[in-house]
Amino acid sequence: MMVPSRACLFLALACAVGALPLASFARTEDALLWTEHSSDNLTSLAYGPLNPAENPLFMLSCFNGMSIAVLDVHTEVSGTKSGQPLLIEFSAGQAQAPVKGEATLDETSGMTFAEASDIEVKPVLDVLRADGPLTVKMGETSATLSDKGRAQAVAQFIQDCQLD
Repeated sequence: MMVPSRACLFLALACAVGALPLASFARTEDALLWTEHSSDNLTSLAYGPLNPAENPLFMLSCFNGMSIAVLDVHTEVSGTKSGQPLLIEFSAGQAQAPVKGEATLDETSGMTFAEASDIEVKPVLDVLRADGPLTVKMGETSATLSDKGRAQAVAQFIQDCQLD
């Protein structure tokens, strides 16, 4: 009688261990959120973890006092070197917006990511307001960002960012 119960226990344990990576992946995906934050003359729109110690995957910053907007896409951009010009292409639904930027080296992590300074914020916001997931393409690299919660964060960003 002891053998069948051990077999059942072993089978249950094997199923549970096999499901752990899926549960971990789901938690990781759920942990990425669209957020807006405003303080003094800085307004930011981000997609990433809530942990401030981790870089968001996407960050659009509006410096109202200096009338400048800055964009960072923190994902490894393969096939580029720091300082190399880079076209960052955004699309969602039928909306599209190319942004001229450059590859930048994060000296702490050694990762090369995309950055654009003094950008026109309106074309990017037009894409961010479109329905559907946001696709960001930089050279050979692309990433798809969820649209869950994006509309609310973008609406608040538009209200707080005083740039056109």
